[in-house]
Amino acid sequence: MKKLMIIAFLTVAILIPLYSAGTREASVDENAPVTIEFWHAMSGDRIDLIQGIVDDFMKENPNITVNVQYSGSYNETLNKVVSAYKAGNAPSVFHLYEVGTLGMIKSGMVVAVDELATKFNSPINWDEFFVPVQSYYKYQGQHYSMPFNSSTPLVYINKTLFEKAGLDPNNPPKTFSDIRKAALALKKSGIDTPITWNLHSWYFEQMHCLQDAPFVNNSNGRGEDLPTKVLFNQEAGVKILEWWIGMYNDGLFMDVGPGWSNHRAAFGSGEAAMIMSSSSDVNLLTKTLADKGRELGTGYLPRPEGATGGVAIGGGSLWLTQNHTPEEELAALKLVTYISSDKPQMAWHKGTGYFPVRTTAMDKLEKAGWFVENPNYKTAFDQLLLSPETLNTAGSLLGVFPATRAIVEGKIQECYQDKDVKVALNEAAAEINSLVTEWNEVIAL
Repeated sequence: MKKLMIIAFLTVAILIPLYSAGTREASVDENAPVTIEFWHAMSGDRIDLIQGIVDDFMKENPNITVNVQYSGSYNETLNKVVSAYKAGNAPSVFHLYEVGTLGMIKSGMVVAVDELATKFNSPINWDEFFVPVQSYYKYQGQHYSMPFNSSTPLVYINKTLFEKAGLDPNNPPKTFSDIRKAALALKKSGIDTPITWNLHSWYFEQMHCLQDAPFVNNSNGRGEDLPTKVLFNQEAGVKILEWWIGMYNDGLFMDVGPGWSNHRAAFGSGEAAMIMSSSSDVNLLTKTLADKGRELGTGYLPRPEGATGGVAIGGGSLWLTQNHTPEEELAALKLVTYISSDKPQMAWHKGTGYFPVRTTAMDKLEKAGWFVENPNYKTAFDQLLLSPETLNTAGSLLGVFPATRAIVEGKIQECYQDKDVKVALNEAAAEINSLVTEWNEVIAL
């Protein structure tokens, strides 16, 4: 009973396998009319962007009808997909954040992209994808989902306010100490909020990668054995939070809570001169500052002095559910393959700031002069390509990652209230390790 209770608590992390359809050998009529469902988690203007991409796909594949649905946040989308799967009417394609990867792989409700590509003799040229992007969704030799919206965290600066503070607007701060020095100069110039970012464990995870430190054990969750414990309560994690909380205690960083609107608003209004945020915000923040006659600058995620690691990709990918007809499976495979192709990825990049998942799309953008005219869009690429390829920068896999993020964020909030950083991290690790143990026991059933 306890195991079933932990499953209910961690709905966004794991679903007990219901049944597996296996590989159908039925023949497929590639021209037969077919309708599939595609649920995604992109809101706002991005709803129309995705609909436009799917409309173009249907023009090229007139026998396929795709019903596109914005289904809420990643967590909301997954909960809806799980419920629909149990009811026998899951969408053929759904959208999920990167930290849901191991949970989905072990859930029994999805079929790997590589498996369908082999089944329908439609090989995917993974060599055309950026290595860090396709590697994240590859587990024990097989790609399970199709990369879609990939991002890294960046530092955004208001160049106008930097100049007023006597700082070089073309040289964004690169390290923890650089951020502190810039924040002190901005504070002296009259900026009450030198820097802010939203409360999200993603930044903590990425700064771990920058130190080339494993977030979990067993090859950062990518080994033959499942991870059994988190490692973020060691030196690398302590170093991050000591800097983070130190900035807060010294009045150089403003806590704006969770969500993705408050820090953007503070930056857009000029209240904050720097923010950390996703590279997918390039398009929005460029327009926001331009409307106020100010210029945007972008820089890499700051790292501790001497750190030699790199960033891992964030964002999400497209998953294919089990138990559909061969015609529906083929249509779903065609859809996700199309969405990851050059033209849609270039349009998605220009409309958001998420970078294309294919090197071929990047090459076309460069040849067209896009990055010369829009250098802030290239920062995320450069940061990713400068990152060394290690198990740590590939990104950690953990079955209870969504719950892990919530726990870490809660402990950071306690540190704002003077809890010792090391104590907070040890408490978070103990709580998460207990969930990991129960999750692993369920998987072993």
